[in-house]
Amino acid sequence: QNGLKAQGPELVKKIKAVFRFDIVKKGKVAKYWLVDLKNGAGKVEGCQKTTKAECCIKVSDANFIKLMRGKLNPMMAYSTGAVKIKGNMMLAMKLQKLTKLVMKAAPQAKL
Repeated sequence: QNGLKAQGPELVKKIKAVFRFDIVKKGKVAKYWLVDLKNGAGKVEGCQKTTKAECCIKVSDANFIKLMRGKLNPMMAYSTGAVKIKGNMMLAMKLQKLTKLVMKAAPQAKL
């Protein structure tokens, strides 16, 4: 969220998508997060399984942290099954751009 506060409008301009991250821990979804990088200055908030998004990404908590820190290539993670994607696959390809912008905005953020 710190990265979004710092560069929200820039992220919205570049990403133009709404993502839902389904964070899995011990085989079950532990938390749903909505990342709106399409509207206003963008926002990150907890949400429900039924919350609509253009691209839903199911990932373990450990791999989510690796993705956001740029230590896991999104395309490699998808091809190996570490990340499962539903919805618009083209938007999922923007994950790499998103992670770079997050790291630029908040390189020391605690995930």
